[in-house]
Amino acid sequence: MKSTRLLLNIAAAVVFAATLQAETITYQAVPRGSMMKINGTSTIHDWEVETQVIGGKMELDSNFPLDPTQEPPKDLQVTPKVDVSIPVRQLKSGKSMMDTVMHNAMNAETNAFIKYTLVEMKPLGKADKGLKFATKGVITCNGVTQTNAFDVIMEKVEANRIKVSGTTKCKMTDFKIDPPAPKIALGAIKTSDDVKLTFEWVTQQKAAPKAQ
Repeated sequence: MKSTRLLLNIAAAVVFAATLQAETITYQAVPRGSMMKINGTSTIHDWEVETQVIGGKMELDSNFPLDPTQEPPKDLQVTPKVDVSIPVRQLKSGKSMMDTVMHNAMNAETNAFIKYTLVEMKPLGKADKGLKFATKGVITCNGVTQTNAFDVIMEKVEANRIKVSGTTKCKMTDFKIDPPAPKIALGAIKTSDDVKLTFEWVTQQKAAPKAQ
């Protein structure tokens, strides 16, 4: 009798542990606090465009490592599900003419969003106040999808908020965007193909539904 009860208790504990491991926590983008900058160069000056509108969400396993005081695991049990969306017309330089040239080059009318989806993620160790991860994902821009790999830092900035930050480089032509060359009085401005993206994405834990 005792052995049967013991086996039942062990089975219940295993089921309970499996339930805990399977729990998913959803974090959604917050209206304020996020930022993405795109920096580049041209024949007359360096340039920068910025947006503070970064939508999307991520789903983390309840065991996902976020505590920088503890050594992170070598591998994740479950790869987070991450989808990010950025409206192209929200990328602005502060100069209306430059914005028009940029939005036209990116075909904002037919491809209104830059989208990102995470594919792979691996812990790298501690960094600043958070943890560093190597990531691989797909970026869709101007209707073209490309794989991109870069490191990110994830930091729990509040009890229910996570900030994800990082930097990556790419070429406009990777996404079939012709580097703008607007004409001016002294000739045409030539824009470099290479750009750098810097971002800080702030998300907040989605509140659990209220019991009926």
